[in-house]
Amino acid sequence: MYGGIFPDWSHHMRRLILITLLTLTALPLLAQRPQDMERDSWIGPVTPGSVIRIDNHYGDIRLRHGGSESTLEVAAIFQQLAIDGSRLELQVDIGEEAAVIAIARIGLDGESTTTIPRGDKARVDLAIMVPEGTTVEARGANGLIEARGVRTDVDLRTTAGTIRVAQHGGAITAHTDRGTMEITLVTGVTKKPQRLSSVTGSITVFTPADNDLDVTMATSGTMTTDFSLEVDNRDHEEPNKIATAKIGTDGSTLKMTSKKGDLALRRVVTETTD
Repeated sequence: MYGGIFPDWSHHMRRLILITLLTLTALPLLAQRPQDMERDSWIGPVTPGSVIRIDNHYGDIRLRHGGSESTLEVAAIFQQLAIDGSRLELQVDIGEEAAVIAIARIGLDGESTTTIPRGDKARVDLAIMVPEGTTVEARGANGLIEARGVRTDVDLRTTAGTIRVAQHGGAITAHTDRGTMEITLVTGVTKKPQRLSSVTGSITVFTPADNDLDVTMATSGTMTTDFSLEVDNRDHEEPNKIATAKIGTDGSTLKMTSKKGDLALRRVVTETTD
């Protein structure tokens, strides 16, 4: 079904991808303060059909396809820059129905704390190889959440961080309060409803013209599209306009909603081979 769009990487290639992703992220720190950089990783089996829950309010989350085996791989790069001596720590808890990946702050007394010191610059970036047959729930704050080539349904949420999804093989639910969102859809990978929302952040969706989608857009911001829209203006309401677009036939539902953010529905050209 997925063909060459979603390659099923070998274990060696998956490890190389993780290392490359995090090394690129850490380059500024390596150049300035290499003594403050630490690495950690985790690898192990997860139950097929389980939910992978990721919580990182201290940096980026990058998701990649982890193969058809039920093996979860996590790599982290830490920048231990807390001025109060506390440290960030990777914690992975595997259960029958869920795998929880979290970043905890450990105080000088060895206990977990939720107190963030003033001027804190501690950071941790995660790269995660997601096995096929699971689902993902990822939560962040100001950092990036990026899913590329993942073959499962995802639910992604940030406060002000950017959300990017491309070459995706499942249904997408995503929300950001103030961040930006850029989603590139692939034709024919899901019939499930997909929902993208924000408070004030902009949402841009790229889709091939041969996709099958029933799109609803609602916002008080601007709407931009390469497709035909039917717009219903609703003065004195928020959002103050709702638009619909039909792409192809018998499409799945795509809802793009925001209170005041700008919405864009763009057409991408599908590459063809002779």
